[in-house]
Amino acid sequence: MIDLNTAAEQIWLDTQADCPNISIEVLPETDSTNTQLLARGRAGDTAPMLLAAHLQTAGRGRHGRQWVAQPGDSLTFSLGLPLDLDQVPGGGSALSLAVGLAIAEALDAGMAGLPGPAQPPITLKWPNDLWWQQRKLGGILIEATPAPGLTTGQRWVVIGVGINLRPQGDQASGLAHACLQELNTTPLTAGQVWAWVAPKLLRAVQRFALEGFAPVQAAYAQRDALAGQDVALWRGTSGNALLRGAPTDTGRADGVDQQGALLVHTDTGLQRWTTGDVSVRLAASSAPPPTLPPA
Repeated sequence: MIDLNTAAEQIWLDTQADCPNISIEVLPETDSTNTQLLARGRAGDTAPMLLAAHLQTAGRGRHGRQWVAQPGDSLTFSLGLPLDLDQVPGGGSALSLAVGLAIAEALDAGMAGLPGPAQPPITLKWPNDLWWQQRKLGGILIEATPAPGLTTGQRWVVIGVGINLRPQGDQASGLAHACLQELNTTPLTAGQVWAWVAPKLLRAVQRFALEGFAPVQAAYAQRDALAGQDVALWRGTSGNALLRGAPTDTGRADGVDQQGALLVHTDTGLQRWTTGDVSVRLAASSAPPPTLPPA
């Protein structure tokens, strides 16, 4: 808690020039920072806010997947602010890409300031995952709701972020998620990482609201983990059960367009996939064997 509170003070100083009315709050425990900020927006509290939690008991991912972590093992926080995404090319679909890029850049910059050998850059798995060595390092969940007091076209948008700091998952099976501890042995705290990423995230979202995804498309391409890879895609809303059935389509990923859509060459030609309720995985021929985190 002290670590996150100290970081909140630094983040407030670092964001005043960009967003002087932002509030920053740290909770000892909550069900989900996204759930909390959505409720506040619906109640009319729509000033920009960053909310972090020492312990998150019911974090959520895409398709309702649960984000589970012990205190100190991960950083979980959300940013809420009013946005008119309908006026931005790509809207919420492209926003998740811009958010992932900003977080990856901030993490790489923070890690570069630590002692130790340089590491390859963090990559991005369309549409909302941070990857390290083909394993999930973090995730993004963007939700939006109408809220009282907003101008025409605006919605209250909540951007949830979870980043693994320490090893998690079933290491014995080789299916463990990646974590920042793998990139550098220097112990990292949630507050330290929050101070790295939160100001960069806020500025990236503000820029996205004005300019869309096109100005950062090339930077995203440099980190695109799916580009040139064989992929399988599923369309639907049934979460993990969806992935047990036959994919809707397969093909070779060919980057993303200026609206953030995933481009895939299939047997029927070039297909354009937007986020919505789409899940994408590397095809078996493209996926390397799993790598365990260091002991």
